[in-house]
Amino acid sequence: LFILMEVLYFLTQFRDVEYNIIHLAIDDAIPFLPIFVIPYVIWYAYVPAGMLYNCFTDKREFCKQILTVVAGMAISIITFCLYPTAVDFRPTAEGDGLLLWICRLLFSSDKPINVFPSMHCYEAVIIHLTAFRNENLRKNIPLRVGSAILSVLICLSTVFIKQHSIADLVSGVALAYILYFIVYILPDLIKKKRAAT
Repeated sequence: LFILMEVLYFLTQFRDVEYNIIHLAIDDAIPFLPIFVIPYVIWYAYVPAGMLYNCFTDKREFCKQILTVVAGMAISIITFCLYPTAVDFRPTAEGDGLLLWICRLLFSSDKPINVFPSMHCYEAVIIHLTAFRNENLRKNIPLRVGSAILSVLICLSTVFIKQHSIADLVSGVALAYILYFIVYILPDLIKKKRAAT
């Protein structure tokens, strides 16, 4: 299902539609910082790693994790289809240096469209939240802290390399917490309420 969602997302990149520009005033105040391309690219390993660990160590948590991840991806893709979005402030990243070269490589393959909500932010946050439901990972405090810091850096990277607006970041993070609450927290609250009656 995860791979199917990625394929569907890829296909949305090639539609001939009119895009709604996402551009807030605060976006213009955020500098372009090529160093943030590092956490942006790390996302490509972080997301599958968080799922693969659960896949091999806790099947029950893995199934809930996949449900949550795919649900958010589906909501995002439906949003992209109904309300196509783009940003108009991405730089050319001209200049010398490895980081600028990586930015140019990324920009050439990742169009600044389908940006709201940010799937980079959604997946980074939801992977962090769901991976540490695993009992083994939950006990590893240094890893939890490191993962939390990395997920924050990934979210920040989307605006510091000008791939997304602040609005995309906020909506992606909000979607992650809403779905986490629905899939993980709400059922526990319902069980406790029933047990108390």
